[in-house]
Amino acid sequence: MDFSIFIPTIEIGPPFVGPMAGLRRYSYSLVQALVNLNVDIHVITTTELPEDDELLERENVHFYYLPPQISAKGAYSTQTHFYARNHRKFSKQAYEIFEELSVDTKFSLIHSTEVSAYFFAKAKRKRRLSIPLIISVHGAVTTGNLKSRLFVKRPYSRLLRKTVAQCDYIITPSLSLLDKIRHMPNKAKEKVKIVQTSLNCKRYSQIPKIEDKEAFIDKYDINSSNVNILLQGPFIARKQQLEAIDYFPDIIEQHSNVHFLIIGEGPLLQKLKEKIVSYDIDDHVCLTGYINNDELLLAYHISDILLYPGREGSFGISIIEALASGLPIVATDKPPMNEMLPPKCGWLYPPEKEEVLVDKIVEIINNKEKSQQTAFKSQQHALMNYDHSVVGKKLLKVYNEIIKK
Repeated sequence: MDFSIFIPTIEIGPPFVGPMAGLRRYSYSLVQALVNLNVDIHVITTTELPEDDELLERENVHFYYLPPQISAKGAYSTQTHFYARNHRKFSKQAYEIFEELSVDTKFSLIHSTEVSAYFFAKAKRKRRLSIPLIISVHGAVTTGNLKSRLFVKRPYSRLLRKTVAQCDYIITPSLSLLDKIRHMPNKAKEKVKIVQTSLNCKRYSQIPKIEDKEAFIDKYDINSSNVNILLQGPFIARKQQLEAIDYFPDIIEQHSNVHFLIIGEGPLLQKLKEKIVSYDIDDHVCLTGYINNDELLLAYHISDILLYPGREGSFGISIIEALASGLPIVATDKPPMNEMLPPKCGWLYPPEKEEVLVDKIVEIINNKEKSQQTAFKSQQHALMNYDHSVVGKKLLKVYNEIIKK
């Protein structure tokens, strides 16, 4: 092996559902991007992957498990991981395991997900840690302040800010994510390395078997002759799906064969259902709830458009999935969304004029041939920029630069 790295992440891997879905997905994609390279990977996490997970079979990937974090009330739930005290506890335990492993393994660097690096950052400050400390800032973790037990909506906090201040390098898919950290240290942006989130784009770009598509269509009673518009969860305020529903009647008025495929779960799902009923558009909507990765791939391939109305994104994994599947994407013209889509695709609408999303969708429907040509180019854009193999090589290059420096 060229070198060994240590990855602390409080959660990792499927199922990609619930408040920590983004972190789970990011951490998993990070390891997947590196697994085929000549790197020895040591992962400390609370999540035990399924027995048949391919990563467990790889000789260069080693997992060390900590117990799920417990809330102040003595109960475990995914949401308890949002409490700052739990991140600190996990980070402390991860650092202790790192010290034990360091007796036999010479680590070249630590690549942590956000506040999982807290105790590693403290060790840096106290000069007890000499190897490089890298932190991924991807926008998936929400924490309170250091003393708070409250769940807060803001995805960045004092805990993350203090951690970032002590790290050597920051890896992020977009500088816009760093802008959201309140009172960000002035010199933090000098440490930044831009590396996109990765995905198995080759898998998403392959056309599924006809029988699998038909089974999915039958299961959810979808009419494949309709224009199917995909809206994906989690259904939370910053994703703006609830507001996007307001424009569904206008789209249906212009194209009566439009059908909305709404996938996922989240705290706003009930309000979303109520709004659909109030607009009397039930016949044009299919709500699937949470579906697994295999079904998600099929959902992209039976859809015609992805609607991504969020004004605030993290790393936009659904945008990458849609690009790789060859779907046109109607999204808000704000970073990181407008940084991810290929130049001049023409699918973005200004956030202050949400009603323009109707025009964008209608334009794609009315110009199907042109949209398909653009979508094909976008698929190539995904394969060239976001596939595991591409991002892995970029990460390896960054690691080598950091180690040499």
